[in-house]
Amino acid sequence: MLFKISLSGVKARWKDYLVLFSGMMITTAIFYMFEAISTNDKFTTNSPVGQNAKVVFIFGSILLAIITLVYVFYANNFLMSMRKHDYGLFMMLGAKSGVISKLIILETIVIGLVSTLVGIVFGIGVTQILSDFLGNALHISLTNFSAFYMPAVWTTIIMFLVLFVIAGFLNARTFVKTSALQLLRSGQQSDWKQPKTSHLMIQAILGIVLLAGGYYALYDIMRLKIMAIAIGLVTIVLGTYFVFNSFFVMLLEWLQRSKMSSKGLNSFTLAQLKFRIRDYTKILSVVSLLFALALGAITVGVGFQNMVPKLAEGNGYYSVALTNPTAKQGSLIGQIKGKSTVIYQQKVDSQTKHVYYRADQLKQQPMKYAHFTNQAQLKSKVSNASLKDFKDVNSDPYQALSSLQAPTIQSYKIQVVSAQTFSQINAKTNALFLVRAHDMDAASPQLTKITELQQKQYHVKDLQMGSFTMYQLLKGVFGSLEFMGIFLGIAFLAMLASCLMFKILSGTASDKIRFDMLNKIGTRRSVLSHSILAQILGLFALPAVLGIIDVAFGLQMFVQGHLLTSAYQTFGITTIGFVILYLIYFVVTVLIYSKIVVPKTKVER
Repeated sequence: MLFKISLSGVKARWKDYLVLFSGMMITTAIFYMFEAISTNDKFTTNSPVGQNAKVVFIFGSILLAIITLVYVFYANNFLMSMRKHDYGLFMMLGAKSGVISKLIILETIVIGLVSTLVGIVFGIGVTQILSDFLGNALHISLTNFSAFYMPAVWTTIIMFLVLFVIAGFLNARTFVKTSALQLLRSGQQSDWKQPKTSHLMIQAILGIVLLAGGYYALYDIMRLKIMAIAIGLVTIVLGTYFVFNSFFVMLLEWLQRSKMSSKGLNSFTLAQLKFRIRDYTKILSVVSLLFALALGAITVGVGFQNMVPKLAEGNGYYSVALTNPTAKQGSLIGQIKGKSTVIYQQKVDSQTKHVYYRADQLKQQPMKYAHFTNQAQLKSKVSNASLKDFKDVNSDPYQALSSLQAPTIQSYKIQVVSAQTFSQINAKTNALFLVRAHDMDAASPQLTKITELQQKQYHVKDLQMGSFTMYQLLKGVFGSLEFMGIFLGIAFLAMLASCLMFKILSGTASDKIRFDMLNKIGTRRSVLSHSILAQILGLFALPAVLGIIDVAFGLQMFVQGHLLTSAYQTFGITTIGFVILYLIYFVVTVLIYSKIVVPKTKVER
């Protein structure tokens, strides 16, 4: 009977439960997406760089587990806040505490298990779609990666099941020790307590010191090695919490004492924030960390993506070289958009092992070659080869032209002769096609097919004829890191926005009563909308600012480790794009929140 009454209460609040269920489902899906990569050793260690990335994933899993723990208990508190009044009423009607405890544990575990299973299915689908999209966009082959990975499924189920079992027993213990009257009035009680200024100052100083220590550890990664990540993980997490728990409270206190609080509904907005101050400081800390992880992951992923073409082009100007291309190869060359081509006549003397080129052609269309001026910053220069350069076998132009020839004659000596001498050489005239694709990423499908045809033609697996072969090699090394960085960045973005959005929307039930009251006393709709906008903007802006600062200092780990070049140039571009996506979540949250809490009937004076 009690279970039926409880079920009817759930049906009465199905919209609130839908918010909770959606949030838990997305959280589970994102956790699975991360585990689908981090638990797949074959995928993460399929390159020399990926083997080092495995350590980063271990610490990332620990941090994500901590964040998931915070979110699950926040969601659990939301669940209990909806049920406290109902359970208090049951106790007033004489229900035994033991029966209610069993009901609480059962309800918590059932909701958690269902949301976990649905979230895993959703996570598999999103992982498949996102991996296919990124694989095509980045032009990489995801070797050994699978959207459905059983170890990730079991890790996710065990993780969330343990969390919800613990949450269920904690809920039961809390209800047993709470009186029925307190449960009935829980929705009207604020968690605000007047803090001591000295405590806030101590937390603020401690938070700044911890953050500074974490930033320095990441900067000094060459000396601290793996310990830098461990130190940063602990200090930045704790520092973020202390900063929000002190500065956020001090900011609210200062705003309430300022003249600003007397304008419009500012005093009401500040009171709204103070009403749930403890929950907000926790969730803002989590969102700030997720913001830093998401922005950092995308910045690093895009950074690696930008490095590949620069490294390839610095090792050679021409993307691919073809000797006497077939009709099929010619068709593929024609499909490349944005290209430069040059053709040189060539004669090969197998007996003397010489390769002859016409001086007039090389003079009329000088061969271009690339060389690094600053390899640490991936700065390269393109120069024109002179006829004199081909007399020195050790010169860059000579070596560049030699590498562009067919594999069978790359060891032959190059000799540049006049047109008359060239015509007198008794050998077949070949055509050497040199093709430069200005956008190697876009031309990757055609260049890959051309390279595969040449491998079959010359029976050489590791073909070295143009910078595209270097591009393919670098894609093999950095490709998985590009994918992991952007993939996880998108996942963390979805999680942080979901955490904050569902936290804000979880308070709409009680907020609706307050906004309805303001509407009845004649408050204009525009004033209500302004209050909502200011409240939600503050909650979105604070973690974003600290998250951007975290990434700005955290990138030093990659700069000092010589893993990324132009890191901060990439950081500026990705930050703009990331903030735009973040603002979309902000606008959606404002619209949904306004639709729920603002009364439909206007009562204006």
